[in-house]
Amino acid sequence: MMRTSALFINNHPYEHFAHGGNSILPTSEVEIHMVARQRAHGGVSGFADHPLDHVALCNAGEEDRWREICEWTLRNHPISRIIAVHERAVLLAAEMRSKFGLHGLDYETAIRFRDKVRMKEAVRSAGAAAVPDFAALNAVEDLETVDWNTGRKVIKSRWGLAAQDIYFVESLEEARRTVSGLDLSGSQYEIEEFVKGQIYHCDSVVSSGRIVFRSVGKYLADPASYTPGSTFGTVLVAEGELHKRITELNAEVLAALGLKDGTTHLELFHTGADELVFCEVAGRPPGGIIPPVIQAQYGFNIVEAQIRIDAGLDISLGSAPEPMAGANTSGFIAFYPGGGEARGIDTDRLDALGVVEHIAHSSAGNSSGGVRHSTDFLDAYVVRAPDDETLLQQIARIEYEYWK
Repeated sequence: MMRTSALFINNHPYEHFAHGGNSILPTSEVEIHMVARQRAHGGVSGFADHPLDHVALCNAGEEDRWREICEWTLRNHPISRIIAVHERAVLLAAEMRSKFGLHGLDYETAIRFRDKVRMKEAVRSAGAAAVPDFAALNAVEDLETVDWNTGRKVIKSRWGLAAQDIYFVESLEEARRTVSGLDLSGSQYEIEEFVKGQIYHCDSVVSSGRIVFRSVGKYLADPASYTPGSTFGTVLVAEGELHKRITELNAEVLAALGLKDGTTHLELFHTGADELVFCEVAGRPPGGIIPPVIQAQYGFNIVEAQIRIDAGLDISLGSAPEPMAGANTSGFIAFYPGGGEARGIDTDRLDALGVVEHIAHSSAGNSSGGVRHSTDFLDAYVVRAPDDETLLQQIARIEYEYWK
C-alpha cells in the first residue's frame, strides 16, 4: 500500500522533533517532503540520526522563497497533506492547503488565529469571552481614537509571537513617541487596553470540532517580562471552579474561531475582580517547555499530536487524568541567559528536586547578551511533585541551587 505523502513546512531546528532519542515524525507511515531553515539557523541539526528522503533548505527570512519551494513541491509530487507546527509556518501551510485544495486548516480560519485584531473581533462578535478594548493601529492618527483616561495601553504586533514587539505606554504622548519608531504600514500593529491580572494558558487538542484534550496552566511570570538573568515557568492548575471557567471560555473561543482539527494555545488574564479576560490564542501546539510538561503529566506529546492530525493519522492522548487538588502535578522553571554566571545543577541532584527532564540550549540569547523572545531559555527543568505546594517548593529550590 502506497504511503501518504506530506509536505512538512518546518521553522524549528530539526532536532526539536527528536525526544528521548526517537523522532516524533511519522516517517514509517507518511512520506515527508520537508522545507526547513538553513543549518546556520539550526534547521538540520540532528538530521543524520533521523534522515528524510526529500529536503529543501532556505534562509529563515525569505518568505517568497519558502512559498516558491512549497508550490514547486506540491506541483511535482503527489502530496495530500501539509504539516506545520511553528507559528511562522502555520499561515503559509494554510495558504498552500487553500490554494491546492488540500484537507486541514484553511487560510481564512488560520488568519483568525494569527491576526490579533481579526481574532478579537471574532471573539467579541460571538460573545465568547470578555475582550480588552482594542483597535487597529495603522497610522499615528489612530491613537487619537483611544480613550486615554482609562490608563495604560499595550501596542503590539498583530502577527507577533513569543511576546515579541510589545510596548507598554502610559499616555498619548508616550504612544506617539513609541510609534514614531515603528513601521505602521501594512496593518502590522494594534493597540489595546492593558489588563492587570494573573496570566493563564489553556492548551487543547481538537478533533472534528470537538475538544478531546485540554490542560490549564498558570504562568509564574509575565511572558512579556523576559530579561537577561530572569526566570520563567508554569504550573498546571488542578480541577476546580477556576479550571472549569477557563476551559469553558476556551471552548467558546475555539468555537467562535471555527477550528475543526488541530491543537491550540490560549492565553487569558484572571483579574483581581475575578474576571477572565481573553488575551490571544494560537492555532498550533504550545511552545517552549509546555509540551514536555504536558507529556510528563498526561503521557503524550502534544506537538506529535499536531503532526499526526496534519498528516491525517490517528492520535493517542495518553491515559493520565487532569491533576486534582492534592494529587500529582507538573510544571517547569526556566532560566534566561545573562544576569551573571549560570552554574546549573549537578545531575545527581535532579531526582531529589523532582526534575524529570533537563532541557539545555547552548545557543540561547543573542550576540549582545540579550534575550530574543519569551522562550529563549538557556536551561529549563520539568518538575513533577505530589501536590501543588510541593511543586512550588521544588521550583524554588531549583532556582536557589541553579544560582548558588
